[in-house]
Amino acid sequence: HKNIAPVAGKPLMGYALEACRASGLFDAIYVSTDDPAIASVARDYGATSVERPSHLADDVATVIDVAVDFVESGPEANLLELCVVLPTAALLLPEDLRGAHEKFQKSDADFIISLTEYMEPPLWALHEVDGFLQAYFGKEHLATPSQELPAVWVDSGYFFMARAAALLRERTIYARKLIGYPIPRDRSVDIDDPSHLRLVEMLLHAQVLDRP
Repeated sequence: HKNIAPVAGKPLMGYALEACRASGLFDAIYVSTDDPAIASVARDYGATSVERPSHLADDVATVIDVAVDFVESGPEANLLELCVVLPTAALLLPEDLRGAHEKFQKSDADFIISLTEYMEPPLWALHEVDGFLQAYFGKEHLATPSQELPAVWVDSGYFFMARAAALLRERTIYARKLIGYPIPRDRSVDIDDPSHLRLVEMLLHAQVLDRP
């Protein structure tokens, strides 16, 4: 029940649903779930709950699997585009969605994903081999100042937008015609454990974001 854990007085997924509604982009907003409690929260925030098939309701099913199934079997016939927003995107803003959509529409890309910067340069990564640390990407990068390393991005885990036909064809978003939309590092928190929930709550209480 991470997706409905209480965060600053709201269930976690309520923030993402509010951002979707406030963006004004969507003809309809759906929440795919097999859980009655999550479905109830979805309805409370103006979304339509869609029953997730049992074969997609386990720990090995991916977001892409669910998105493909929605395009193939969901309630929207002849769907041309879709946006998948992760329920843990508590710091997502409506303008993030609008900005990404505008960039997407002006491009010939098939997919756009939300991006952010790494906290530390990944080329400085170390890993343990036979009990000793080694440079993961080669030791020549370790002495290079961060500002001199090549710029790289990471998926922020907030959302992606896709042409429906391309999603069915590629069965992945990591295709040739993929572009990105940056989210500031101080608003990119991918929630995987309870400490991340506390971090998001602190950011909200500190009024970093102007929210209704």
